[in-house]
Amino acid sequence: MENNGREADFYDDYSPYMPIDQMKLEDGYPTDFAEGECPHLFKCSNCGSSQVFLIKE
Repeated sequence: MENNGREADFYDDYSPYMPIDQMKLEDGYPTDFAEGECPHLFKCSNCGSSQVFLIKE
């Protein structure tokens, strides 16, 4: 699987420009802010499936 970056960057056109801490409050992952984790979107280049993994900052 290939890391495509922060999941929040794919929410809308302006998401990549929003402050990271603000997006963490809105992304729906309750532990990412407190645990110092960041949800990243991983995609398989063979089958096209995708999955979100929490990456330690």
